[in-house]
Amino acid sequence: MLSLLQRFRSAFLVIDLLLVLLSLRGGEFLRTCVTLGMPLDIGAGPITWLTPRIYLAALFSWLVAFLITGPHEARALPARRTCRRLATANLLGLLAFLSVLFFLKVTDFSRGLVAYTFCLSLVLLMLRQLLTAAFLDKLLRPFAQRILIVGEGEMGSQLADQIYAHPWGMQLVGALTPNNVDLDDLPTLGKLTDLPNVVRAHRIDQVLIALPAKRHQLIGELVLRLQTLPVRIHVIPDLLGLTMSHACVEDFFGIPLIGLREPPIGSLGRLYKRLFDIASSALALLVTSPVMLACMLAIRLYDGGPVFFRQKRIGENGRPFDMFKFRSMVVDAESRLKSLGIDRDRLDSEDAAFKLKNDPRITPVGRFLRRWSLDELPQLFNVLRGDMSLVGPRPEEAKVVARYSFFHRKRLALKPGLTGPMQVNGRGDLPLKKRLSLELAYIDQWCFWTDIKILFRTIPAVISGRGAY
Repeated sequence: MLSLLQRFRSAFLVIDLLLVLLSLRGGEFLRTCVTLGMPLDIGAGPITWLTPRIYLAALFSWLVAFLITGPHEARALPARRTCRRLATANLLGLLAFLSVLFFLKVTDFSRGLVAYTFCLSLVLLMLRQLLTAAFLDKLLRPFAQRILIVGEGEMGSQLADQIYAHPWGMQLVGALTPNNVDLDDLPTLGKLTDLPNVVRAHRIDQVLIALPAKRHQLIGELVLRLQTLPVRIHVIPDLLGLTMSHACVEDFFGIPLIGLREPPIGSLGRLYKRLFDIASSALALLVTSPVMLACMLAIRLYDGGPVFFRQKRIGENGRPFDMFKFRSMVVDAESRLKSLGIDRDRLDSEDAAFKLKNDPRITPVGRFLRRWSLDELPQLFNVLRGDMSLVGPRPEEAKVVARYSFFHRKRLALKPGLTGPMQVNGRGDLPLKKRLSLELAYIDQWCFWTDIKILFRTIPAVISGRGAY
């Protein structure tokens, strides 16, 4: 059933691209028939803007938009989020389409046609989503698999929520729990020892076992009890508490392999992200070069010390790299800690991420640079080199990474970013635990559109100055 739904989602991508082309055609028809905007001279014959290369440009633009925003991805999404992603993809596709037209030097394209196409495609995409959801529900209802959940805690609850949110071809009958405690609002159909009888009595087609890894012996016993019954059994893995994200199951010559260290970004997404980093960082360096020169001059004139500050940080997969910043402290900043009565070793043992809010070692020039995050501009060179990304987790020092739990080391699965979820949610005001939870959520839910939103949120975060010290 799940593989069937995945094939449906692939078909939806093709259907949506065809709907976009239909919207283009409809937009041209409306532009020639509805007398809005500049009048058209049709005396010389019918007017058409749509040539084969225009259709190809539209296909390419919306395909890229759909792949970036992910409304057709294999994993199920809530209906509201799918509609929101479709709307976002439509807007992004339109912007990409206009960019391609500019690149192709198409100067005589109707703006009215573009407006009509956007409105028509938005309406058609939303209608397709609503109609296919209703169609799949009716189509698969007669073949609905009767589902029994054997589980407990958050795992069992999340599984039940997902089935309720996407009931296509599935009917959730009830649950069995180890302690006979109700699983949310699901009816408890008996005891675990009665599992075979429950399956027969309620004509169960599939049993979904969602128990924590510590109950692995119980899971084996339950599977053995069901071997003589014509029922499908699925085990939702909780290996290592799912501390590794993006697990996948592969078949190795008949032996099932569960990959626990799959990259959080696929090859195509990694390519998008890297190309975007190169283009954007190069452009940003060009645009901000006068500002960077002014910063360098101000630092040099203030105390004659070095302009740049270089520090070892931990990057993707734990690889160290040299991170560049404009120097914002006095030259002998580390040696001055003792005169301030601060024991660095004791401080690092208590809170490795601790920062002084009113650090007297910061120079007046450095305070201005930090207030407006100008000291971070040299990190654009790190982005261009490939050590960092424009958006990602905060680049941490080795002493901070050394304090990570096994679970928190997931944040090393991506390149650190010039900005990221920490920078747009409070920066230095966030405690380490909150910062790590934000960054882990970013990694688990990564999509290219999330990076774009964080970049836009960075501007007001810098202006507000919250946590900048």
